[in-house]
Amino acid sequence: MRYPDFFKVGIAESGNHDNRNYEDDWGERYNGLVENSDYAAQANQAYAKNLKGKLMLVHGMMDDNVPPYNTLLVVEALQKANKDFDLVVFPNARHGFGEYSAYMMRRRWDYFVKHLSGAEPPKEYVMGQNKYP
Repeated sequence: MRYPDFFKVGIAESGNHDNRNYEDDWGERYNGLVENSDYAAQANQAYAKNLKGKLMLVHGMMDDNVPPYNTLLVVEALQKANKDFDLVVFPNARHGFGEYSAYMMRRRWDYFVKHLSGAEPPKEYVMGQNKYP
């Protein structure tokens, strides 16, 4: 949303959209000490009005890493700005979506195929399960 003319399609999964609502050391690790960071200016909901492309927001409601309300802040800002977006919520999933990972992988691929190439992806394609040795 900061570069609405560059990005045409985006997906934010379990997004830490506002460092004021997260671990106090996470943002500083990447943005410098708090006196050098303007967390309010970095919060994604501040840029919701700029959305031009397609955006899918995704969050597991049992996420014990990034609180779901971080995504809901962006949802509310997009609604107030009268912007269209897509929302996928996993009521009983944590940060990585657990048993819903394959479903989310399919939704991710479908979203990009549809909105970047203009093709219609196979309906409800079943993704294979990753098997690691």
